[in-house]
Amino acid sequence: MDERRTNTRIDFAGKAYLTYNGRCRCDDVVDVSAEGLALRTDARLKPGKEVKVFLPVPRGEGYRLCLLKGEVVRRDGKRRGERLLGIAFAPGAVDTRGLLAEYVAAQA
Repeated sequence: MDERRTNTRIDFAGKAYLTYNGRCRCDDVVDVSAEGLALRTDARLKPGKEVKVFLPVPRGEGYRLCLLKGEVVRRDGKRRGERLLGIAFAPGAVDTRGLLAEYVAAQA
């Protein structure tokens, strides 16, 4: 598959809540950027599927919950022994990706 990432990704140790079709599941986050993230999951979502991700981001002495709207752009069978789901944030969506972008910039 061609590499489409244009922003720096950073490793992220935490969970996210992935919602789609009225379902909600909790999965491990592998890495994040200002434009997308990768989840370790057994969800069988095809590229093009619209999703919402609720991601607790460390901020100060606590966490802020980011609502991120996007779509599945990649479903890797296995990478480093993991099943991964790549999610790109939807351009122009009204969400809280600014909080995530601040976090990524501070960590990079």
